[in-house]
Amino acid sequence: MEPAKAPVLTGPALTAFSWLATSTPFAHAIRRFLLLDNGVTKLRELAAQMGGLAPMYYPMERMDKARRVAHEAAVSAAQAASYTMDDIFRFPPKKHPLFNAESSDVVALHEAFKAESSTPTAVANKILSAFPALQDKYRPFSSFPLLGDIEAAAAASTQRYKQGAYLSVWDGVPVALKDMVHIKGYEMSDGSASNVGVGGNRTSDDLLVERFRELGAIILPPTAMTEGGVTPVGYSTYVQGSLNPYDPTHYSGGSSAGSAVAVALGLCPVSIGFDGGGSIRTPASLSGVYGFATGLGRFPFTSHTAGTLIKAGPFARKVADLVLAYSVLSRHSPVHNFYGEMYDGVRTPEPLLNEVLIGGGVGDLEGVTLGVFEEWFEDASEEVVRRNKEVVAALVKKGATVKTFALPNMQHARLSHAMKITSEFAMDWDGPYSEGLNLEAATRVTVGLGSVSTSLEVLAAEKIRRYFGEHVKALFREQGIHAVVTPTTPVSAPKIPAGLDREIGQSNTALAVDLLKFAFLGNFLGLPGVACPVGFDKTNDDMPLSILFTGQQWEGEGKVMRLAAAVEEVVKERGWNTREVAEKLELL
Repeated sequence: MEPAKAPVLTGPALTAFSWLATSTPFAHAIRRFLLLDNGVTKLRELAAQMGGLAPMYYPMERMDKARRVAHEAAVSAAQAASYTMDDIFRFPPKKHPLFNAESSDVVALHEAFKAESSTPTAVANKILSAFPALQDKYRPFSSFPLLGDIEAAAAASTQRYKQGAYLSVWDGVPVALKDMVHIKGYEMSDGSASNVGVGGNRTSDDLLVERFRELGAIILPPTAMTEGGVTPVGYSTYVQGSLNPYDPTHYSGGSSAGSAVAVALGLCPVSIGFDGGGSIRTPASLSGVYGFATGLGRFPFTSHTAGTLIKAGPFARKVADLVLAYSVLSRHSPVHNFYGEMYDGVRTPEPLLNEVLIGGGVGDLEGVTLGVFEEWFEDASEEVVRRNKEVVAALVKKGATVKTFALPNMQHARLSHAMKITSEFAMDWDGPYSEGLNLEAATRVTVGLGSVSTSLEVLAAEKIRRYFGEHVKALFREQGIHAVVTPTTPVSAPKIPAGLDREIGQSNTALAVDLLKFAFLGNFLGLPGVACPVGFDKTNDDMPLSILFTGQQWEGEGKVMRLAAAVEEVVKERGWNTREVAEKLELL
C-alpha cells in the first residue's frame, strides 16, 4: 500500500504548522492540499463507477435465514452444555481446562482469595503501593486512584470471601477501563487536557463499568489514551505517555495505550479499550498482550455510540481472561441500548464462544480455514513476516488449512476508512475545535483534516465501504474462509525519536497510517479481530511481535478466539515467550 504523505514534525515546527493549518486565512487551503496530495479524489472517481450502489453508513450485519438457523443450533448446543455467556459470566465451569489458576489470571486471584492465601485488600494495597513508581515511568493512567473508594471496595470484597458470599469470579479482581467512559468519582478527559475541570467528577458509571462493579470487581482509575483517540502511535502530551512496558523508550501503541500497558505491567489482569482505527489491536501488538476488538455493537456501552467505526473490547495477558471479560460484557442489555435500536429493537445475535468452549479443544483446528492475501500479508518488516508465517505453519500442523485470496481496491478502502474516521473525529471535536480550546497541535491538524472533507468525499467513502464489504463477505460466505490472518502491525514498537518534544508531541501521519495497514479492515466493516503476541523482534530491541485474526461479524468472534487460544498454545510449545516485562507487578 502507498505510504501517506505529510511532514513529520515536533516541537516549535509542529506548533507553527498547526497554527498555519488551522488558524490562518490559508488554513483551509493547506488542509485541502494535504488531502488532495494523498489521493482523496480517487475515492470519488471509484465511487462514480459504482452506479446506484447505496452508501453504507453503519456497517450493520443481519443474518440471513441459513445463518440464523445455524446460529440457533449453536445456541441450543451452548445451552445444553451450560456454556452460554449467562452460564459462565459469574462462575466459569471448573471442569473446563481453560478456566484454572494456571491459564487464567482472574481465576488465579479468585482461587487465592477463596483459599485465603491472599485477599482483595492485600492485592489492592500492592497496586496502590506500586502505582506511583509505575505511573511515573510508564504513565498508564490518566488519573490518580481514589484511595478511599478502592480501599473500601477491597475491604467489602475481603469480607465477602470470609463469609463465603463472594459475588463472582471477578470479586476483588482489579479491572481498568479507558478514559472515554464514565467511571463514578473520576473525571473523563477523553485523553485531553482541555477536558480537565470541565465536566467535573462523574456521578454514575457507564454500562461497561456497572457490569464489572456489580460482580465485585475493583475499578481502577481511567487508563490513559491519545487525545480523542486520534492516533494509533500511543503518545499523549497530557500524560506524556503511555510508554512501552518492555522499554519506555519505545511507543506503546494507541489509542487505548494505557489499557494495554496496565495489563502488561500486571496492574490488572483485564482492561477495556475502544477501537475505531486499530485502537485495541495496535497497542496490544506493540505492548505484547492480547487485544480483542469485538464486532460492531457486540458490547453495549453508553458513551461514544455515534461513531460508525468504534467498538469496545478487552485486553489480557491470557486468552481465558479475554473469554471471561467477553462473557461479562457481551450479554444483552435489558435497558436502553443504542445498538439494539439500530437493529430495529431486535436483539443482536446471541453471543457465543462455542468454538472455544465446546468441541475438540484449541489444539485441534480441523475444519478451520485461514485466509491469506499474500501481497498484503507480506507488506511488513522482514521479521514480522517471518514470525507470522511460522505461526500460520504451526496452525496448519494443528489441522487448519490455508486459502489464498485477493481483494480489489485495498488502497481505496484504507483511504475510505481514513476519510470516515477523520470526519467523525471532526464531528466529535467540532465544539472544542471551533471554540479554540487547548488541543494538542497534532490533534488540531487531524481534526482539521476531517473538517475540510467534502460531503461527496465522505459519501464516496461510504459507497466504497459497501462495495468493499461485499467482497469481504464473499470470503466468508462463498470461499469458506473463517478468519483473515495478517500481522497486527507491519512493524514492532517504533523507537520514540530522541528529539521528540514531549510537551508538544509529534505529527507523524505516515507512521500512524502504516500502523493501521491491517487493522483498518475490522473497523471499516465492523468485524471482530484479536491480536495475539507471538514472541519478540530481535532486530528491534526485542519488542513484541503480534498476529491478527479478523473474522465474520457475529459468528467470527468464536472463531478468532479459538485461533487465539491455539496461538497461545503454539507460543508455549515453541518457547517464544522468552521475555517478561521487567517491572511487572505480581499480584499474588
